[in-house]
Amino acid sequence: MKANFSFLEYSYNPNLGSPAKFYQRLEELGWTLRSRHNDSGASIWNQNKSILLIRENLDIPCKLKATGIGFMIPSLTDITLPNTEFDRDTGFYKHENKLHNFNIYLVSESIMNQKVEDNYKVINDRPAHNSAGLEVTTGIIINNVDGSIQNLFEQLGFSSEEKQGNYTRLTSAVSKFAVMIDSSDNSGIRSFIIDTQDVFRSTALYSLKKVKLLEVEQDNLEPFGRLAHKIKGYNVKAWGNEESHSLENVIPAVDNFPTDIIFRQRRQYLKINQYTLEYYDNLKSTQ
Repeated sequence: MKANFSFLEYSYNPNLGSPAKFYQRLEELGWTLRSRHNDSGASIWNQNKSILLIRENLDIPCKLKATGIGFMIPSLTDITLPNTEFDRDTGFYKHENKLHNFNIYLVSESIMNQKVEDNYKVINDRPAHNSAGLEVTTGIIINNVDGSIQNLFEQLGFSSEEKQGNYTRLTSAVSKFAVMIDSSDNSGIRSFIIDTQDVFRSTALYSLKKVKLLEVEQDNLEPFGRLAHKIKGYNVKAWGNEESHSLENVIPAVDNFPTDIIFRQRRQYLKINQYTLEYYDNLKSTQ
């Protein structure tokens, strides 16, 4: 199946608390509410090309949780993932893994816009004023120990690379999107990986908004040449060298958005790896 990444899903359980502060956190992080489903109240938020589907979910055992991922496919006839059914609350086709509260949405490229027009009311179509410069979601980190989530992605055309420590990387030739699976437990999606054109600008904007960022440790910055001064000044984590690098920062999970965000600016540096993630894991445990 040729599945191309489109959006992420976030769920809230209204029986465990109001989502009002969650919405405030989304706006603080730079997302804007764009449309709301006519019947269910599910909503679509965006920050440039980074799209979130927000919906009510009474089945999750916590107030908030990242619960799924959406893919564009050429046609509904291309759906080969078993037990995929039409979901009236969103207007999309959905495969639901109830054991892990994990959903995969499949949306036909040919009817996506029509589905949104028919089922969703536009709330705001004005240019965003609160963007932090995050551009497009390029990966997620999922904790899953029983292999079921990896199996789902492999049915969508993803292939696994060699296991590194607790991590297995899944990539797709169709979708410029990476899935890192951490086999330490079954807690589900724990991190979003989002690209930005200017990690220094995004870092500055979040600092102005008083969004807490991970305090990284700086190693030898000589390989980064002219970038070294900005890397140190903005306190971003740098991997690689001046010609090939990933410059990154991390927004740690908080109660009103319990998912880490790794935002990064890349140049000829394609992969996030086990060593990067283990570094952040160890650093978060000390802060």
